Amino acid sequence: MSAAIIASIFAESREQVMRQAARAAMAGADWIELRLDLWPAAAELAPVIEAIRLPVLVACRTPEDGGRYRGTLGERRELFGQAMAAGAQGLDLEHWETWTPSVGRNRLRLLVRSFHSFTGVPKELPAIQDKLFAQQGTVAKIAVTAHDLADAAPVLDLLGATDQRRRPTVAFAMGRTAWPTRVLACALGAPFVYAAVEPGQETAPGQLSVDLLAGLFRVRELSGSTALFGLLGNPALASLGPWLHNRVFRRLGRDAIYLPLETSRPEAVLAMLPRRQLRGVSVTAPFKNVLAQQCHKLAPEAAAIGVVNTMLFEAHGMVVGHNTDVVGVLGALQRAGVGGSAPAGAVGVVLGTGGAARAGAIALQGLGYQVTMLGRTLESARAFAAHHGFRLGSLTTATIEQLRPQIVIHATPVGSPGRAAEPLLLPDWRPAPTTAVLDMVYQPYWTPLLEQVRVAGAIAIPGAEMFLTQAREQVRLFTGETLPEAELRQFLAGTAVTAA
Repeated sequence: MSAAIIASIFAESREQVMRQAARAAMAGADWIELRLDLWPAAAELAPVIEAIRLPVLVACRTPEDGGRYRGTLGERRELFGQAMAAGAQGLDLEHWETWTPSVGRNRLRLLVRSFHSFTGVPKELPAIQDKLFAQQGTVAKIAVTAHDLADAAPVLDLLGATDQRRRPTVAFAMGRTAWPTRVLACALGAPFVYAAVEPGQETAPGQLSVDLLAGLFRVRELSGSTALFGLLGNPALASLGPWLHNRVFRRLGRDAIYLPLETSRPEAVLAMLPRRQLRGVSVTAPFKNVLAQQCHKLAPEAAAIGVVNTMLFEAHGMVVGHNTDVVGVLGALQRAGVGGSAPAGAVGVVLGTGGAARAGAIALQGLGYQVTMLGRTLESARAFAAHHGFRLGSLTTATIEQLRPQIVIHATPVGSPGRAAEPLLLPDWRPAPTTAVLDMVYQPYWTPLLEQVRVAGAIAIPGAEMFLTQAREQVRLFTGETLPEAELRQFLAGTAVTAA
């Protein structure tokens, strides 16, 4: 059975409800949840419910359950009675509510018993589920708060152990990074998922909009056979990966989903995902090094660098690490017209010493450049640099001016979303007009560093070009198919990758 999308609306007036309900229906909602927390006491509810063309679920939450209702318990029950008399087909009652509607005197076909925790994830989730089903109700709803995505492991465990035909359960974690659990719940059989009508109109933390759930994430099509992919990183939520890979899956007709998995504990997140469905993950900073150690085998390009940006989960538990960053760097340089063999004695500089920087250094070495990696801390890169014959230097304007590089690759997070206000790494550096600078940061398209490069009259290469090339290789690893970069670029129309 496919998951239904319930668009949640804070009901404040007839005009506002009708406007938002119409938008939700057009976006693909299956139900409307009317949150009656703020409904004016003197306003008639019946004309509103009768006019909504989708089935209506009503809820009215007190502050203790994350709501805004300030009336008495009796007034709240009277409000529920009015809603059912007007034709509401669903009712949501908290676990503590002892009142239930009379059987046979309404049109109810969905009676939800819900539990909310806004402080964390209780250990006794199975016991809470048992309590909810001991009360009159058709669906149990459990919403908890995860301060890190890894904290949501008990939620996925509960869903994985639930027979949804016998005990239909909606369970998910709230929190800034935990919203992917709402989509994962659908892949684990949850009967419905809550949505905001539009961004900015959420009635609970972490709600996605109806159009994202229905379109990009295709929650109605998810099931226990859906292949799971995602991006592990910190940060990861702003990545364009979900926009690209989910559209690729649709284009290829694959039963698969790709989610941003932002966490400070990547090993714990990998462990909590249903292994039977997990097929692959992209890996970004700062986990490219540590997750290489979680692989049973490294492909040659990953072994040469010692870091991974892609993990494949093969049959019999085998985990294979790959790295598509080198291919991405080479593709971006070639597209800019500077990807040929280096002139004798040409110098290439990499700003940074982490996993992405190592891929950049290997790519430049392959083109024949004499490579120097510049960093504020160099100790962690010494063995890698010595093994490959790279030089190390301090990340200063004086150092880079002395090196006079033909190509510079920026491989730190400075300038990425949320960090654009940070000062430039080398604010006083002015590259020569013949110097090419690739910024691995791809959002925004023209980063502060690239703007600095353009002002100097040098060759600025957006990281979006690298993103597309490496993503094309990831698509091949995930699906076995190769799509033209032009088609991938089309999938990202309107995003940073097409902002040129």
